[in-house]
Amino acid sequence: MNEFMTTLHLRVHDAVAAFQRARAQGDVDLCTVQLGEIEDLVEIAARHGVDIDSGYQALEHAA
Repeated sequence: MNEFMTTLHLRVHDAVAAFQRARAQGDVDLCTVQLGEIEDLVEIAARHGVDIDSGYQALEHAA
């Protein structure tokens, strides 16, 4: 996995974790911001042909 793909996967992982924390705290505004970031990252991945799902699964098992 090249550096771009690794960074993208890590950013998705961090954004999802931040969304989950915000949801657990009931912070609706932060949830909205995090969902926007996740959508942007998924769009970037799609434009560059990066398979987010398989990489994210690998990160989840490593965490």
